[in-house]
Amino acid sequence: MTLNVDILDSLSFFLFAFIFYFLSVLSKRLGEVLVMKKYYYLYYAGIFFTILDSILSVLFSTDDNPFFIRYVFFSIGLTLSLIASTIYWGWLIKEILEKNSS
Repeated sequence: MTLNVDILDSLSFFLFAFIFYFLSVLSKRLGEVLVMKKYYYLYYAGIFFTILDSILSVLFSTDDNPFFIRYVFFSIGLTLSLIASTIYWGWLIKEILEKNSS
């Protein structure tokens, strides 16, 4: 990969972290209203892994060896955030499916 592509790649991972932060704020408020456990910490862990991946993308932009490890960190962050999103916002899918089946 070229340096410009790696910087854009890193920027996109940083933007994912920003989206995870936005979702964590919304989920925290929803969890307080619904008296749920604090699953929004999974978003914070996802933010940590995606920012770590963003930093690794910049630091090792010319080295092809840590390419796989960079995407492993991003995958972990994305998976943790997906789990938190499913816990907090999964009821929306159930409501939509029930409404369409009626």
